Amino acid sequence: MSQKTSEFEPAIRRLERQAAELIHKDTDLLAVVSEFAFSDTPVSGPAENEWEAQYGYRPMVRAFYCKELAGYTTTELYEYLADAEHARMLGFNPDRFAPGKTAPGRTTLGRAWRDRFSDRLKSFITQSAERILAVAHDMGNPLGMRALEPTDKSDCSNRSEQRYITEKAKDVTNALCQIVFPAIDLDRPDDGTQYADTAFLDLQSYLGLTGTAANQGSQMFDEETTRDGGGPAGDTHLQYIKQLDAIEIASMVNGAIGSMMWAAEQYYSIDRHADVAIDITYVAYYGDRDEFQMSTGAPPSKSYSWCYKMATISVVGEEVKFTLGMRPLRGYIPRSVLVEQLIEIASDHVSLGTVYADAEFDGIGVIEALEEENLSYLIRKSSDDRVDRFVADMEQDVAVKQSHEMDKKIGGETVTVTPTLVGVPSTRKEDTTVVFVTNLTVSDGTKAARGRTRRVVGRYARRWGIENSYKSIKDFLAWTTSRNTAVRVFYFGFAVILYDMWLVVDLLVQTSLNVEQRLKPRVPARTFLNIVRKEMPVT
Repeated sequence: MSQKTSEFEPAIRRLERQAAELIHKDTDLLAVVSEFAFSDTPVSGPAENEWEAQYGYRPMVRAFYCKELAGYTTTELYEYLADAEHARMLGFNPDRFAPGKTAPGRTTLGRAWRDRFSDRLKSFITQSAERILAVAHDMGNPLGMRALEPTDKSDCSNRSEQRYITEKAKDVTNALCQIVFPAIDLDRPDDGTQYADTAFLDLQSYLGLTGTAANQGSQMFDEETTRDGGGPAGDTHLQYIKQLDAIEIASMVNGAIGSMMWAAEQYYSIDRHADVAIDITYVAYYGDRDEFQMSTGAPPSKSYSWCYKMATISVVGEEVKFTLGMRPLRGYIPRSVLVEQLIEIASDHVSLGTVYADAEFDGIGVIEALEEENLSYLIRKSSDDRVDRFVADMEQDVAVKQSHEMDKKIGGETVTVTPTLVGVPSTRKEDTTVVFVTNLTVSDGTKAARGRTRRVVGRYARRWGIENSYKSIKDFLAWTTSRNTAVRVFYFGFAVILYDMWLVVDLLVQTSLNVEQRLKPRVPARTFLNIVRKEMPVT
């Protein structure tokens, strides 16, 4: 601790306590700064008594707290104070300003900070503002996440744009780490440990970003990290992960995703009714399958014989493909139960529109679960005799069968569902018809109706973006040969977190650049990897 910090510490703590009482999740900037009591702080002192200016001393101090807390430039502060209500709440009296003046001018603000505030006062304001932002962050207030806020850079040059992209990506990545990491609890002792939890999470990020195993990666991380005392050993890292339960890990990952989504939505709103895809991804496993509980046979289309499975639910809009939640698959779980769990996770973050799923989710229980939630769905239909006859009897390239009855005994009772059966030409295989079950409005009565049906079913193609998402997630997956279930689930879950973090970083950068159609990333995945690797936050 520096001499100045030691001198200011009691006063800063008093302001921190005030901030903790004032700041809640939705408290705005003015409500915080206007209520600060500056008694017994370096704000009060000789400078105040000697202040002779048109604009009051304490209002000017509050104005510069606004500047520090909001990250304003002097021009932006001037524009903020131009709102008479803002000026009044900070203690200015616009009624007494010179004619045509509504706030201190840019030069007045600059001169006050540069010439009229003492170095001691300026140091106190900047140091205490940093601590107040930490309080805001802990309270989940957007004030503590100002790095995420987009800034208008739509008119900058190509060179300036690239520099901005890099700097903004660094700032947002650091801010997201501060938001996400607290959601991951490794259940370590509070006292008597050499490393904080964040050291382990920094190491896990490093493993995923470099694609290295725990032992090799921990040695590399120890050499590169700026942490005092280096980083934890690979064996120690794995020891804490192994003591966790797989479902517990998934809950932590989903909580971390929720924190990230909430932060992003302060500055970007996902569609009111977000279309989502439920899917299962296969991760190759090459070890002894008898020693790994999650191992199962891989589909014939895969290049490997054994794998383990992870279920996910993801937004599948044109521009946003966040993974909203995950669940590991260990042993048998009814697909209807899995769908209910994933829908519950996703519903905490977005209002759901249409649910898309492949033939692995073609089942009466799944359809019943979705209809009970009043959700629209479009599910690829697996082949059977009735479906084959339906295709054979098609007279047009688009055919619809309303109220296609499906029934099955579940728990001693017969459950019946009557979705619509619809067949359309495949967009991937010539002279092939693909069939879906849906409760969306479709018809084949006229040429126009068939065209609308093709467009409705064509939205299923959005789901293919999930395949690319899985490839990207696996790019963030740390290497391991472990046969431990917790390790495998933790590694996959953390890869999902890094993937979503990359999407949020790119989203906020593109929003700042005023890109209307975000068809490709402005922050490539490799650039993001390098930023995180070099700018790993030390917390």
